[in-house]
Amino acid sequence: MLKRYLTVLFALSLVLSLAAISQAGHPDDGFHPAFDGSEGDSIAIPSDQHGPSTGHLPPTQRNVDLVSKLELTNIEGAIADVGYFKGFAYLNAWAPNCPDGGGVHVVDIRDPQNPQEVGFLQANLNEFPGEGIHVMEVNNEFFQGDLLLHNNEACTGDPTTLGMSMWDVTDPLNPVKIGQFGDPDPVPFLFSTGLYHSIHSVQGFTQGDRAYAVLIDNEEAFGGFTPGQPPPFKDVDIVDITDPFNPVMASERGLEDWPGAQAPLANGDSVFHHDVQFKRIGGQDFLAISYWDAGQILLNVDDPENPVFVGDSDYLTPDPVSGQAISEGNSHESYWSSNNRFLLSTDEDFAPFRTAFQLTTGPNAGFYGAGEFGWTPLIANQPDGEINGPTVFGGRGCFAAGPNAGPDAVGDPMPPPASEISAEPGEEKTVVFSRGTCFFSTKVAAGQDLGYDAVIIGQSHGGTRNGILPDGFSCGGQGHNYDELIPAICTGHRAMHLMFNDTPEYSGPEGTDIPLGTLGERYHATGEFDGWGYVNLHNATNPNLPIIGTYTIPEAQDEDFASGFGDLTVHEVKTDPRDENLAYFSYYAGGFRVARFNRKGITEVGRFIDEGGNNFWGVFPLGDETVGHGYSAPISGPNPFVLASDRDFGLYIFRYTG
Repeated sequence: MLKRYLTVLFALSLVLSLAAISQAGHPDDGFHPAFDGSEGDSIAIPSDQHGPSTGHLPPTQRNVDLVSKLELTNIEGAIADVGYFKGFAYLNAWAPNCPDGGGVHVVDIRDPQNPQEVGFLQANLNEFPGEGIHVMEVNNEFFQGDLLLHNNEACTGDPTTLGMSMWDVTDPLNPVKIGQFGDPDPVPFLFSTGLYHSIHSVQGFTQGDRAYAVLIDNEEAFGGFTPGQPPPFKDVDIVDITDPFNPVMASERGLEDWPGAQAPLANGDSVFHHDVQFKRIGGQDFLAISYWDAGQILLNVDDPENPVFVGDSDYLTPDPVSGQAISEGNSHESYWSSNNRFLLSTDEDFAPFRTAFQLTTGPNAGFYGAGEFGWTPLIANQPDGEINGPTVFGGRGCFAAGPNAGPDAVGDPMPPPASEISAEPGEEKTVVFSRGTCFFSTKVAAGQDLGYDAVIIGQSHGGTRNGILPDGFSCGGQGHNYDELIPAICTGHRAMHLMFNDTPEYSGPEGTDIPLGTLGERYHATGEFDGWGYVNLHNATNPNLPIIGTYTIPEAQDEDFASGFGDLTVHEVKTDPRDENLAYFSYYAGGFRVARFNRKGITEVGRFIDEGGNNFWGVFPLGDETVGHGYSAPISGPNPFVLASDRDFGLYIFRYTG
């Protein structure tokens, strides 16, 4: 398989090399700050734009025209990913629309200067789509037309189905829901109670008259299993949807199937399937699997029932942007260039500070891996720039203890309130919860409402893959908005046990292997600025996809922008559907960005941030719906229209003018 992959890519590179090098040979020099003015200008923190706790960058525009924009929501964070097919844009209505407002906005953009919302695909009660939206043409004896796929994750309450939804959008003005499907295997200890597993994203592909969907299985990433059998951790699900009315599981795979991808890992040792891209290259079909701290994993899916491991990328050491000894990781999504010679991947890092965490008392005193949540008050902003003090074990932390309670609190037993814990002057009374069952924010809010000064969340059993990654940790996203007043960090499952002088265990129910209310050792934690998430450029002519360049916006590596300006991490990337080495990025509060790349690296050539700021989730250049999946050769013509989804507004349509 390795030889076949290299032969295909080498042949393509011979044909395309001169043209590609010529087109990418004169990238714009240097980075361009998102504020205008001399080097000595002072920059005031702007007023809030995207909610009660985040601000934004000043407006900026370079080589990008705003063609039009369409407001689809007045709810903060309500819009997620964007897709496109045959004149229509599809934007997911995300979690803030819960419990009954999730679904997909349908927008007619056949006149790009005058987009019009023409419909809405309603998700089931207590379910919502987010990262995954994809439309493709399917023609066989079971279905002829355009098939839309979107993911489903759970609101609070009882989701009914989950998995992926399938819609017939052959006539986008009259869509018809076909049904839902996913992995039905039982998964204990998790909050999801749908018929199928919750999935984070989905992408379809066709092989002749056959059709398939790749699902990101949220639940088997953390250890779903059949009673009496070892956990499979099969979070890459391939479903045969040739007959979308009767889909069947074709194959399930996970990290345990790819020994070559299990090391080295990035900071945190957190590995799970986050997103996927399909492309046909030289007559063969490949998946680029974004697997967080394991980087990019390349699979051949010529036979979707038997995916074959081809190679995987390794993060650079030291980190080429921050200089840290170990790269941060967090591989979120990737995309091939139109000529298949490059792959670009985005590292989503919401925490701009690297955490130094140590136990300071007891037989297990010493340093352990840890991270800081990006949506809680920064440790660096605490009065003494640190947190430290006594600890108490609080179980899973899925309870409601006051006005900040999370919507998915399930009534867990509570630890003692902070008023019953003794601390020295200058110390933070800290409650320690185990990951699992409810939102991270539900746990932190519970600790805050009990009067604690800080929260530590230890990795779950499933997050360690039942002991394979005992020191892995994951500081996940915020599940609900509340009055965030106290800092919070995450650490590994082994460290959590050792904090309470307990023998580590990596199986069984979450949050019960240490008695509730147990007093633990003291700790100390500080934060060192290491920047927000950035972009990696890979050499895709090598099956191990080595990293050959990086790109970041300057504010993301400037500590003055660590808070108060919104999230300055990259999110998604798409490439130009023409034979051009151009990439388009949704950079959250960093705006819409355009970069040119070649074998020498990647450089910004365009940018846009609107008056009042932006908060971009998804990006999609028109024409990529076929070229980006290898179904047609690169197109020709002028710079394409590019769609971007603003989480707090709706649809933007751009055109790069460089």
